[in-house]
Amino acid sequence: MKTFLLLSAFLFLIITDISAAVVKSNTTEPKAPKAGDCSKCPKHEKPMDCAELQENGVKKSGVYTIYPRSRLATCQSIEVYCDMETDGGGWTVIQRRGQYGNGVDYFNKKWKDYKEGFGSLKKEFWLGNDKIYSITNQGQYAVRLEMEHENGKSAFTLYENFWIENEDSKYKLHLSDGSGPGGDSIGNHDGWAFYTSDQSNKSGNDQSTRSGGWWRNGKGTSSLNGLNLYKTGRKDDGINWHAFGGPENSFKATEIKVRPKKFH
Repeated sequence: MKTFLLLSAFLFLIITDISAAVVKSNTTEPKAPKAGDCSKCPKHEKPMDCAELQENGVKKSGVYTIYPRSRLATCQSIEVYCDMETDGGGWTVIQRRGQYGNGVDYFNKKWKDYKEGFGSLKKEFWLGNDKIYSITNQGQYAVRLEMEHENGKSAFTLYENFWIENEDSKYKLHLSDGSGPGGDSIGNHDGWAFYTSDQSNKSGNDQSTRSGGWWRNGKGTSSLNGLNLYKTGRKDDGINWHAFGGPENSFKATEIKVRPKKFH
């Protein structure tokens, strides 16, 4: 009888310890997630532009890494500035001009510079033609060109279709369906090659020569990469857009940004 009581007490202690362990496990340690449960995972593991970053929950403008579905083996991931505020956000900025202390001719660079990109993403920069090509050839993109006049007035023009060809085709420009208060000053550049100080790519019908890097050298209706002549008194080869500001003008600031045409 005594042995039976001791054995019963021993079994009771074991059962009590097991029960306590189960309760503790259920109350202090969370259950492991089920396989395939990824409600907190980003929608895009490698976002290809700032629009996909926004879909991943990024809401603040700034510098981020994107992974274009690139046709260029040397361009797997790139740093870009994302505008997450303007007109719903999701914009990948490809150019910015402004008063950041750079020289008047800071954008008067050579072909290689415009190919690779230059400047500071948080200040004044050109993203680089190879990168712009990679981004705008992974889907249908729109482009927004913003300008701030020296008198303080601002305007923009949006083109619903925008892309450029690769270097072999001299980054030929394609854009259409423009609208906005800034008017159209680059539609007549559609289908034309990019130019720089060491590759003018001039047509026989174009007489003048512009500084900076842009499309259709000699057609002076627009160049947002011209000389920064703000408050210098000279305006003939500046940052201009004829439909907003006229031919003799150099803007205080500009920004060019792209995002998918079917952005929601």
